[in-house]
Formats: sequence, structure tokens, C-alpha cells
Amino acid sequence: MLFDTFGKLLEVRIQIGIILAVFCGYWIKKLLFRTETPGQLKSPFAEDSRTPLTPLITDHTKRDETMKRAFTKKLASEKKWDAIVIGSGIGGLSAAALLSKAGMKVLVLEKHYKCGGACHTFRDDGYEFDVGIHYVGNFIRPTLIRTFLEQISDGQIQFAKFDNNVERLVLDAMSPLQREYTIASGPDAFENQLIKQFPDEEQGIKEFFRLLKRAYQPQGSMAYFAFKLLPLWFVNVLRFFGLPRRLSDFYALCQVSVKEAIESHVKNKDLQFLLSYSTGGFLVPPSRVSLPMMALLHVHCCEYGSCYPVGGASEMPYRIVPVIERSGGRVLMKAHVSQILTEGGKVVGVRVGNKENSMVDIHAPIVISDAGMHNTLLDLLPERVAKKSPAWPLMKTIKPSYGNISVFIGLRGTPEELGLTAQNIWVHAGSDLEEIMNRVMKSTLQDTLEKPFPALFLSSSAAKDPSWKNRYSDRSTLSVLTFAPYSWFSQWSGLPTKKRGDDYNTVKNAIGQHIVDQVTTMFPKLKNAVDYVSVGSPVTIEHFLVTKQGGTYNMEHDLTRFGEEQASLLRPESGIEGLYFTGQDVISCGFAACLSSAFLCASVILKKRYLLSWELFNLHRKLYGLPKGRNSLFL
Repeated sequence: MLFDTFGKLLEVRIQIGIILAVFCGYWIKKLLFRTETPGQLKSPFAEDSRTPLTPLITDHTKRDETMKRAFTKKLASEKKWDAIVIGSGIGGLSAAALLSKAGMKVLVLEKHYKCGGACHTFRDDGYEFDVGIHYVGNFIRPTLIRTFLEQISDGQIQFAKFDNNVERLVLDAMSPLQREYTIASGPDAFENQLIKQFPDEEQGIKEFFRLLKRAYQPQGSMAYFAFKLLPLWFVNVLRFFGLPRRLSDFYALCQVSVKEAIESHVKNKDLQFLLSYSTGGFLVPPSRVSLPMMALLHVHCCEYGSCYPVGGASEMPYRIVPVIERSGGRVLMKAHVSQILTEGGKVVGVRVGNKENSMVDIHAPIVISDAGMHNTLLDLLPERVAKKSPAWPLMKTIKPSYGNISVFIGLRGTPEELGLTAQNIWVHAGSDLEEIMNRVMKSTLQDTLEKPFPALFLSSSAAKDPSWKNRYSDRSTLSVLTFAPYSWFSQWSGLPTKKRGDDYNTVKNAIGQHIVDQVTTMFPKLKNAVDYVSVGSPVTIEHFLVTKQGGTYNMEHDLTRFGEEQASLLRPESGIEGLYFTGQDVISCGFAACLSSAFLCASVILKKRYLLSWELFNLHRKLYGLPKGRNSLFL
């Protein structure tokens, strides 16, 4: 209240003058009194690291040498490590690769038996499934974020673009009112498509998309990242004078919900659904999703089109790990970090294992956590140390995200024979997304089994990946996801996989069969092709990804998280000496966001908060010329 009152007493130009003076003073100090030793570490972007494209490695034994290298005390203790990364998700691996390119020896420790986090794939009974990457946006164009990915993977990761109708929506599924819509990709394609379909709402549609463009402007999203790199005291000065909202519509609109924005512009219920459907990907109803986050997703996937990694999601960790190892690093699996070691309030390493006779302490001056802020601050650190982090109060105010059920279906037949296409399919047993999501989260498991699942997301990696037919010529796969409250499965929490008992398997299989029946009723070509079914629940996610309450995305992606204060506290620096964060909690969920979080994390560690971005920009300019269009680091 005092901040608001005082801020109004000063004219904008005086405020800006004060801020510029402080800003200039800060950067003059940084430039004149730099703490790093010149020449100690090299620039990760000093030269182009891309190499000629090599054929896909399809020999699983050979791939497993990289993806499944198990932890041993000897391997973990063979070197003096410059940094240790907890977790091998894309945020952890990318940060490790960037530091490795700068000359650091980095040890990555992963609890799972396979590398990659949500980017890994699994094989069973002759089928291969992705577990977390179903699509990524805007990696076809030469953007800065793509250049970053190329430089930490030797340029070996390729992407295949989806069909122009990137999404397919089914409303009031399995009812006499069932109807379908497609979502077109390309600059302004979705907006123009909606105007043709709903001509009476043309004015509202145009105004809504103008609002989306306000919510996402390159300078807005860049300011969002910049505030995560600026010292927290300086961000608080900016907030004191109300500068974030004055300088960027991104912050001005962060507390505007998607539901509020849509309903204030258009009235047609189907149109409202089409404008809000993508919020389902955040596992939060439209009334609690921040408009700028939806705008980022829209620009990222709809404006420029979605794509899929050629060779499957595991190509990304598979191609990044060698970059880490080339500089003397290691990526080791089956390494459960049970504690972050501290001395005098400073982080000094990690402990692997929780049994006294098998615990191994590994020391390093830097520890990077890709395990999520809840896990890191609440479970891995002593409370007296964790409380030093500015993010500590958020552990109570930002909840873990909701989880999901995944049904992995193996099918006999090619994608063409089965009618599977390179697009995402969203199936809803209704036409009010807010009501659908709230109903699922409040329902009991029995309620859900008595009628069709209210919301399903369908994705076929077999149809999206052009290399699939060369690897699995007569088979296809379909992954089906739906929202699921943790309470449905909480009684089996903490039990090892395959040891949760008959009751768990009965419930899980009943859900799987119910969803398979629903899908094959809607898509009859699949009915006689089903050859394999496996089901994952929130406790599966809890076990393999080690998230609180089986949450898909660590922290919930609601309005609270993206407020000015909260967003500034969710940053790479933990406030605890030697400890840094990367991954979903730093920016948001999504492949590009996790890549960006790794970039921010490495920028801070290398003491190149903004210089590293400039070095990447210069390399990008040499390779592709000046960036064109919406081309922030995020995009």
C-alpha cells in the first residue's frame, strides 16, 4: 500500500530517471569490478559447435551405453567436480552442457535408470513411447533458442513439422451433439480461421487477438527473463516504483485470467472453448491461467507451428550427454540424491543413497537442482538453511501441480492404415472447459469410471516422427493423457513400482481399459489393432520424476505463480551460496522454457548475466543473420 501511494506521488519521468541512475551505477560497478578471472573459462559460444548430421543410432544396446550408465562410487569419485547437477531433465542436462562447453567438469546424477527426465522414452513388447514430449513449438525456424539447442547437441537434433491443422478438437464427445474443429497454424491463421467460422464475433475476435499480442511482445517476455537475472534488491526497487507494469504489458496483464479475457470479448460458447482449450496443457482451468502464459504458448505453437524431434524425444538427452562427457563430465543413473551437503550455511556437495552402509558423499562448490524447488528446499536441505532462500515462503503459497493418467497403446498397423495423423487431438465430453476441469478434480474415481472421461489428449509419436517407419514398420503407438487428482492413488504413494499390490493394478487397469474403450469407440479403425496397453498414474510420476503429489509440472501454473513478486523469486539463484535452480520452476513448463531456464542458470554461474545472451546473439547472427520477427530467447 505504501509502495503504491508513494509511487503515485512521482511523475513517470522522475521514476525512470531514478531507475536509470541506479541501473547505470550498478552496471558501471559490475564492469569496473568484475570478480571472474579473465581466461579462466571460455565462452560456450566462441565458435560454432555443429557437426555434420550423422545417421540415427537405432541400436538400443549402443544407446543404452549413454542413456543408462549406472552410478558407482568409483565413477562418481574419479574426478574433482566443478559442479553437480541433480536430475537429468532437459533443464539439468542443458545447464550441464553449457557449463561443460565453458570448460567445467560437471557431474549429473539421475535417480531413474534412464536419462532424460520427461524427455525419455521407454520400450516394451516391441513398442516405444514418449512419456513427456508430445510436441514442441517453433524449432523449425532459426531462432535464438534453436541455436542454443544446436550448440549443446552438436547440431544433431532435427525436428519434423506437424500438419498445418496442428490441433483437432472434439466437443461433446460421444453424444448426439458431438462436433469437431481444427486449429490452423501459421501467422494469424488461427485468428482468420475463427473469423470465418464465427463471423458474428469478428470484432471481439480481433480485439482478443490484439490483447494477446499485447500480452506477448518480445520486450515483455525478455523483461520477464531479465528480472530473474537482476539482483533481487534491484528488482524490488523496480517494483517499488511500479516500473514492471509501466514498461511491459506482460506484467500489466499477468493477473488477468484467460477466462476473464475471453468472456469479456466473445460470447459464443464454442468460440470461448476454442480460445481457451490450450490452457488444459497447464493442468489448470482457464479462470486460473495467466493470459501472458497462454499468449506465449499461442505464439510458440500456433503462430509458427508445432514440431516433433526426429528419432523421438530421447534424441535430445542422447545428443546432449556426449557434450557433457567431452569436457570430462559424467551423467550417471540410479543415483538417488538424498541430501544436499552444507557447511556453515554454504552448499558443498550432495549425498547419494540413504542407507548408512551405501551412502556416498560427493563434493563440489556448485550444486544445480533440476529436482524442483519443493523437493530441493523442503526435502534435500536442512530447514535452517532452506529458509535463507527468498523462495522459501512460496513453498506454502504455490501448490504442486496436478498429475495425470497416461495410457500407452500399442497398435498393429501403420499410422496411415490406422488414420493416425501428425496433430494433437483434444477430446472433451462437454463444451465448457472450466466446468470439465473442475468436475474432474472434484470427482471420485468411481464417478469417473461410470461415464466417459471428460477430457482426453491424444498424441501419436508414430505419426509425428518421420523416422518411425524405418524403425517400426508395421506398428504404431498412441499416448492418451487425462487429468487425475492425486487422491485417487495416494494410498499407494511411496511403494516401489511393481510392488503396489493387486488393488492398485486392478484400479489402474480398469482406468486403462475404460479409456481404451472410449478411444476405440470414437476411432473405430483402432478397435481391432490394439495389441498392448500400459497405464501410468500420478504415483508413477511421483516415483520416476520425483515430484510432489505426482504433479506433472512441479509447481502449479496458476495466476499466483506469475505475479510480479512471485515470478521474481522463482529464479536461478537460490539465495544460498553454491546452490542454483534450473528446470520448470524457474520459468514455466515446456521444452523451450526449460531450455531457457538452463541458459539463465548458466549465465549466473558463469557471471555473465547478460553477456552470455549477447555471445549467443552474435553467434546466431553469424550463422543465420539478424533474428527476424518474434525472436526472444524463449522463442
